[in-house]
Amino acid sequence: MITQMDFKTQTTVRGETVLHARTTLVFYHRDGAIVATLDKGKSLVVGRTVPADIEIPDPGLSRQHARFTWDDHGLWVEDLKSTNGTKKNGTKITRAQIAPVDEIAIGPVRVSVHILSSVDEQLRGFDGHDRFVGALADEITRARQFQRPLALMMVTSGDPKDGHVSRWASRLRPRMRPVDRVGIYGPSAVMVSLPEATPDMIRALALELGGGVPPLSCGVAWFPTDGSSVEELIAALQVSRRVGDPTSIAPTDAPSVIVKNPAMKNVMTTVKRLAQSTISVLIHGETGTGKEVIARAIHDGGPRRKATMRSINCAAIPITLIESVLFGHEQGAFTGADRAAQGMFEQANGGTVLLDEIGELAASAQAALLRVLETKKLMRVGGNKEIDVDVRVIAATHRDLEAMVTAGRFRQDLLYRLNTMTLQIPPLRERVDEIRPLAERFLKEVRGQSGSDVRTIDPAAIAALEAYSWPGNVRELRNAIERAVVLAEGKAITVADLTDRIRQRSIPAPDVDSSGEIPT
Repeated sequence: MITQMDFKTQTTVRGETVLHARTTLVFYHRDGAIVATLDKGKSLVVGRTVPADIEIPDPGLSRQHARFTWDDHGLWVEDLKSTNGTKKNGTKITRAQIAPVDEIAIGPVRVSVHILSSVDEQLRGFDGHDRFVGALADEITRARQFQRPLALMMVTSGDPKDGHVSRWASRLRPRMRPVDRVGIYGPSAVMVSLPEATPDMIRALALELGGGVPPLSCGVAWFPTDGSSVEELIAALQVSRRVGDPTSIAPTDAPSVIVKNPAMKNVMTTVKRLAQSTISVLIHGETGTGKEVIARAIHDGGPRRKATMRSINCAAIPITLIESVLFGHEQGAFTGADRAAQGMFEQANGGTVLLDEIGELAASAQAALLRVLETKKLMRVGGNKEIDVDVRVIAATHRDLEAMVTAGRFRQDLLYRLNTMTLQIPPLRERVDEIRPLAERFLKEVRGQSGSDVRTIDPAAIAALEAYSWPGNVRELRNAIERAVVLAEGKAITVADLTDRIRQRSIPAPDVDSSGEIPT
């Protein structure tokens, strides 16, 4: 979050008086940035809690860590006998004069100095992680309601030495439109929400950012192609998933299901029995509970394991293309169909098709799907020839399909065909005993992909994870661990590396520095 204290003042730059210029301090911490304006003749004390003027809830800070002062002789920073110290350009200091070119660090918090009347505009809109996620959720709702484009971009420095956000944040803001939002993801990364973006616009922005010093790297995920929720879009960014392909072959090396909870043990017992049959299965559970992993377990445990499994998010396909994606099309069937193409059911012949978010399937596609399930034959869009297909269908949803039938938004006969057997996946908040092993698995996977030195999750962080309600379920937990690995400064993930939302649900633990001492 950015907090602004808007005091106008005047200063001297290179011997010239500049009226109404601002001496602005920007404090980059784990969950965002705080902007404070320093008035001449005044001081600002920065620390972890009151009576500090600027409160930053980072356990690496002392309660009153440092004092910033502007007097007739210039700008000064003074360390207030903090545990983790104050540095100027990498050297520990007790009191030193500072300027905009200096790199200041108070404990783990970076500080940049600006004497610019335009700095507030340049830094406007840099949100903390939780605030950004909430704004992104609102943008997703708008994009879904009005069927408008939305891109999520992650920007990181390509130069590890110049990687901290404070070194390049001011380059990003002038390139943003008023509708765009920027959120601090970690010390060296931000996420950018880009409503109404086009591929050409994204490419141009990435090229422009990549050409500066330091060069910035950009990754992008699109709604709804790469995900239809906040957690899905962030996950798509983190694994650098290829943009533009809403269908995918389910990976053959998908992780096995962690089973510690009694309810999940019952689910997996049923999964083993279902795997040996060919009946249709409906998997019901909240978003992010791992429905695709369960579907993969059904496929892998049965006689179709050597055949293809295809997965599609029904919410990610435009209504005009859904039948073509599922059932294929003939050449000339519609504008742009310059050649015939197999649909998902033909591609998975002999195997399995997972229809995720089946409740979002358009009415016309529901009728076509019902015909395929009843006859085991399909007809491509624009074709007149029936094609035999042998496909096991697994459907998944977080919606109440019975209520949708009552409301006339889902076909009752299709529901009967799909839910020959229904599996109910409990949310993660009801599987607290699985949070630790899941978190440890995700840490191991992320460490293997990134080469991070982070090896463990400390007990206080585990307690915080177990106290949180996880509205985004397993997917949100994975995102939290991946972000914590980015933030972690040692070999263990600590409570300080978790998001505000997670920390606020936990019991505060004593703050310790790298030597094990409690800051004062």
